[in-house]
Parts: sequence; structure tokens; C-alpha cells
Amino acid sequence: MNNSKKTFLIAEIGVNHNGNLKRAFKLVKIAKNAGFDAVKFQTIIPRNLCIESAPLAKYQKRSKYKDQFTMLKKISLSFGDFKKLYKYCKSQKILFISTPFDNESAIFLNKLGQKIFKISSGDLDNHLLLKTIKSFKKKIILSTGMSTFQEIIDSLKFLKYDKKKLHLLHCVSDYPTKLKDTNFGFFNKLKKLGYNI
Repeated sequence: MNNSKKTFLIAEIGVNHNGNLKRAFKLVKIAKNAGFDAVKFQTIIPRNLCIESAPLAKYQKRSKYKDQFTMLKKISLSFGDFKKLYKYCKSQKILFISTPFDNESAIFLNKLGQKIFKISSGDLDNHLLLKTIKSFKKKIILSTGMSTFQEIIDSLKFLKYDKKKLHLLHCVSDYPTKLKDTNFGFFNKLKKLGYNI
């Protein structure tokens, strides 16, 4: 990821496997054939992320689910599934990454052997999760969606992380993002912080 001569390409699979392991394998294969360096999933334990009556986000209302909890239960993979996915990615020679949404998931992914930890925009100021991930001493990609510049600075101060091991990801938390909302000029401001972006 620190090789400036080549862009490091991550295929964002997230939860687009819809909780189906065979579909997840297929998406990994497609990413590999398309020339990606890594695939990224999301490791979610619904009971650790939201209450049962949590409403859907605006962009999720097109789905067939009545609330967040029901949807997350349906589209999440188990730790056992992730063990199989990790092995499959190794066999395909593509790097496995998954964003943990709680400490339990982060500890599991670290034990699994994950080399890079991606922190979601919603967890930019989740000091409990940041502290756990920092303790692994592995590379971190920190998403910045929905945050102010000061919140980004505050998180970087909290982490006090090696600039070679921490990467800032400019993110717009609106799906799909309209071109006029991409705010690409923000890259110039992020560059001033001295981290890989």
C-alpha cells in the first residue's frame, strides 16, 4: 500500500453477498480476475451494532426489510464463513480485508490474520474500537465520511499512529454519490496532514 508507483486497488464487496457465502466466493473471483489487490467485506454482529427497532437508512428503504436489525441478520456472514473466505482469498492470492463494527469482530479478524484494518466512517470517533485496533499494530485505513476536519484531526491525535501505517480515505456517505457531492477538493486539505490518502 505504500508503493507510490502503483495504485492499491480494493474491491468493496461489503455486504453485497447478501449473506450468501457462495456469492461471496464468486465476488472474490470476479475481483481477482479484474486485477484488484484486495477485497473488503464487513464483519457485523447485529446485536452489537443496533437495537432491534432501529429504522432503515434512506438508501436502504428500497430493500424488503422492515428495520436495520432484521436486515443485518439476513445479510451478515458468520465468523465460520469468514474463516472460509479468508482461506479462499489466500488460495486466490488476493488480500482479505473486512471492516469490523465492534470489538468482538476486530479481535476475531486480528486472530484470523487480517493485515489491514479499515475503520468505517461511523467509527471515526469510536475510541473504544480505535484503541482495540491500534493495539494490533497493523496498517489502518481510516474513513472520513460525515466528519468535520476537526473530528479527523481529533481521531488522528487519539490514535498517535505511524504515518506510514495509517491511510486516510476520503469518503462521501451518500450512496450512490452524485458527482457534484464528491468534494474532491478535500484531498488537498487531507494531504496537509502528512498521511497517505
